[in-house]
Amino acid sequence: MTWVLVVEDEADHRILVREALGRLAPSVPISEAGTVEEAMEWMEGRASLNDSSARGGLVILDLGLPGAPGFALLEWMREDTPFERVPVVVLTASENAMDAEHAFNLGAKGYFQKPSDFQQYLGIFRRVFNIAEKARESGALRSDGGNA
Repeated sequence: MTWVLVVEDEADHRILVREALGRLAPSVPISEAGTVEEAMEWMEGRASLNDSSARGGLVILDLGLPGAPGFALLEWMREDTPFERVPVVVLTASENAMDAEHAFNLGAKGYFQKPSDFQQYLGIFRRVFNIAEKARESGALRSDGGNA
């Protein structure tokens, strides 16, 4: 994995995600976006570099974002962009099983509810890295690693 983009609007959650990811994959650059629009801008900038690393990343996506919901990013990524095969793992407060089903239908590779403590974040991201690796190997793995 060459990069991780965390799409999360709440600063405290971004800090926990960054800390957990940094502990498990210290050499992987982590970028952040607080809205779908910011995420699209970041990804378009990466694609404009015209290098194959655009496809080597992982997106950690919250669904409850200001402006457009996280689903909009999933839809955009799957519309013939350089990121259509980049694994997306949803990390959200939503307990709605229909949200999980919709996320998987849009191509998410995993769905997790936001945990309440740091050790749980570490456990989730160990599973996320496993999901991302399997998705890269198979190109089409669907895995509900969380509470769908």
